[in-house]
Amino acid sequence: MADAHSLTIKRNGNGAVNGTAITVGPRTQALKQIIPISANTLLLAADILVIALSMLLGYWFYHFLYANLGLGKAEQPLEQYLRLTLITAVLILLMFERLGLYRRTMSIMNIEEIRGIFKAVFYTALLLFTASFYFKDITYSRLIVTYSLVFLLVLLNIERYIAYKIFQYMHVKGIGVKRALVYGAGEAGRALVERFVRSPRLGTLPMGFLDDNPNLWGKMVKSSSDEMKYELPVLGGFDQLLDAARATASDELFISLPSVSHERIAEIIRHCEQIHLKFNFMPNLYDYKLQHIAVRSLDGIPLLTVKEQRTPALSLFLKRILDLGLALVAIVVLSPVFAALAILVKKSSPGPVLFRQERVGLNGRLFNMYKFRSMYVNAPKYAVTPNSSDDPRITPIGRFLRRTSLDELPQIFNVLLGDMSIVGPRPEMQFIVDQYTPIQRERLRVKPGITGLWQISADRAKPIHDNIEYDLYYVENTSPILDLVIILRTVLGVIKGRGAW
Repeated sequence: MADAHSLTIKRNGNGAVNGTAITVGPRTQALKQIIPISANTLLLAADILVIALSMLLGYWFYHFLYANLGLGKAEQPLEQYLRLTLITAVLILLMFERLGLYRRTMSIMNIEEIRGIFKAVFYTALLLFTASFYFKDITYSRLIVTYSLVFLLVLLNIERYIAYKIFQYMHVKGIGVKRALVYGAGEAGRALVERFVRSPRLGTLPMGFLDDNPNLWGKMVKSSSDEMKYELPVLGGFDQLLDAARATASDELFISLPSVSHERIAEIIRHCEQIHLKFNFMPNLYDYKLQHIAVRSLDGIPLLTVKEQRTPALSLFLKRILDLGLALVAIVVLSPVFAALAILVKKSSPGPVLFRQERVGLNGRLFNMYKFRSMYVNAPKYAVTPNSSDDPRITPIGRFLRRTSLDELPQIFNVLLGDMSIVGPRPEMQFIVDQYTPIQRERLRVKPGITGLWQISADRAKPIHDNIEYDLYYVENTSPILDLVIILRTVLGVIKGRGAW
């Protein structure tokens, strides 16, 4: 018998589902019995082990360098660094809790979790070094502390990534999850399923859709994102709700019908109560962006309100300082690369080295964006961007530039001019922006960037405006630390040779 749940769908004549069968392998059943401990308890234990390991590695690395290279003042007693390990563990764990790293939800591409780790390590470093400065009786080696913090930053990210993969595996196998159906196979329902897939720690495994449109019954709904993949059947409509819940062993329903009447929602809710099916529903916010909605309580009465949309001035100032510093360093360090690429572009085909194109920036302001020319000079200047290396408009050297994203390097000068940032949504051409919806225009609230969440995602080969969720997340959460996380992920992607395609 297979070691995973599987769906066998039988349809009647009009396409609705007569019944489904769930098959769960014996190993999966056994795993469910031996994993009574909560995910957060396992994470907490793993964090403690990694913190202790990182501190000991810092201590060992110091003595390794001291013994072999003479770096450091003297050998350090282990006992006092065991005490420091305990202090560091308490600080890190308290900050993890405060930053929400033990909540059951996750963000796009785990970016929020990575940012939380950076924050926790940074604040811990600040506290430890401040304490060593003001309290003279503290004699900890700053080198050991520095080495330990570097190990912490690296190993905590690795540990959390492995934990995510483990939770993802358990989620797919149906271990420790609640099975659920989603009523509404439209855009809102698909977005809801995508969030369940993205956040396996939520513990909700979507088994299929229900919908009032009989034309969808029996069809498979696939994700539009390559970052979060799923494929689920539409199991019928209102009359098939009980059969679908029983057949898929689902005990929860998520109602995602933002455009239907309140009467229809009430009818579905009453039916859920009659068949003892737990329900949740997404309210109709009249096409208002969900990212702007906050929930608050007024003496026990739940209220929906609009969150204040304002980036702190200090965050903007630090982001600009980060942009200028990185841009100046990049120009100095990469000047030989600039020269070599300029020669290759010039020899590859007739025409200028740089390609200049008008793009839309912050608040809709137009600016000239620079790139190394990767297409022949007779190619239309304002046309749909190539999405394949076989596009005849691309020069031989252009294929290499696009694959490695090196064609974007001249945009460093756009950063110096203040038109762009190192990190932000990609700027688009005016004819595309003219077709933006009000939600898509939210991208223009921040400066466009050379790299960003969409650029490092698995959906980067698809149109930017069709993957608006990445940019909306960045707009709502922009900060210098988030920029650093995205820059590091970008560097890793370039090293792996993962460019535009």
